[in-house]
Amino acid sequence: MTGSAVATEPETLWSTAAEVAGGLLCGFETDELSGTIVALPADRAESLAVTEAECAPFYDAVECIGTGSSDEFTVAVSFLTVTQTQAEVDTVARLRDAAVDAVRVAARTPLAEPPAVPPSCNDLADLIDPSAVLRADEIFPVPIMEGDFPFDRRVVEGTDLVRACDWSELTDFRELQVVIVPGGADRWDKVTDRFGGTVSPIDGADATESQGDHGLRILVRGSEDLLLVEGRFGEPGDAESMDDIRTVARQLLALS
Repeated sequence: MTGSAVATEPETLWSTAAEVAGGLLCGFETDELSGTIVALPADRAESLAVTEAECAPFYDAVECIGTGSSDEFTVAVSFLTVTQTQAEVDTVARLRDAAVDAVRVAARTPLAEPPAVPPSCNDLADLIDPSAVLRADEIFPVPIMEGDFPFDRRVVEGTDLVRACDWSELTDFRELQVVIVPGGADRWDKVTDRFGGTVSPIDGADATESQGDHGLRILVRGSEDLLLVEGRFGEPGDAESMDDIRTVARQLLALS
């Protein structure tokens, strides 16, 4: 790999969850590839077992992952590519080693006690009734996608840093997603700067709304947690109701 890398931060809450845990998660891009770097306190990184750098098939691509340890942190680097050769393994190993060195010399902040884990997706489904929001009798507890979740989501879910739940229906191809970041409320300003949206408080709580050609989204600051409710759809005529999305946000806010 040649050239310099640029840090990126997508519109998800996975990086926020890592920050709450006392770590970091960010994307990177070079002229040749893009991927994810994550560093978490070792006692909150159960899903990041330190192993040899490796590349393996990942749906219609190849996923390369390298993990290592630096003092009391576990560090990992991942990227997707199209070939599975020793060159890719060597690249992810070099990136992993560089990330470990960077974490070793970085300033540390005291770790707070882990916040309480939110209710399970099954319990949340009983609360919010996804079938009513999706206007379908038959729903599935998965998003409409092929292959596994991306590396960043797998990491934060595997370490209980977030509760991320998806439901979908396959008649009009609507989806509903709920994400709860325990202890994330104090990241509100940073997250809203990144997500944008129109200020629209819900029951006195800070909230923003945004709507696009294929999705509706509400971000809410609870007393302790950050809450995200998102509806996705194929065609505007099949969109979920923003009122229904707000109702879900209110129900989640009562838990936070």
